[in-house]
Amino acid sequence: SAFIGFGGSYGGMLASWLRLKYPSAIAGAVAASAPIESFLGESPPYDTLSFGKTVTLDASVEGGAAAKCTDAVRDAWKAMWRLAA
Repeated sequence: SAFIGFGGSYGGMLASWLRLKYPSAIAGAVAASAPIESFLGESPPYDTLSFGKTVTLDASVEGGAAAKCTDAVRDAWKAMWRLAA
């Protein structure tokens, strides 16, 4: 009988890789918050700014947020970078 792999974050990556390695034994994989394509050296290259772009899009009018939300998210990113420096 076939199995379905489940996992979140690293466990999700393992579930996905298990599905790729053993497709006849694993019918599917649910990989929640799994950064499958976030490794440097990937082809095509991973966009290191993609997470920030996605969060900013979600906070935009196009993403369904209030008009001032995008600027607030951009300001928050700047503050986090300042704190991390």
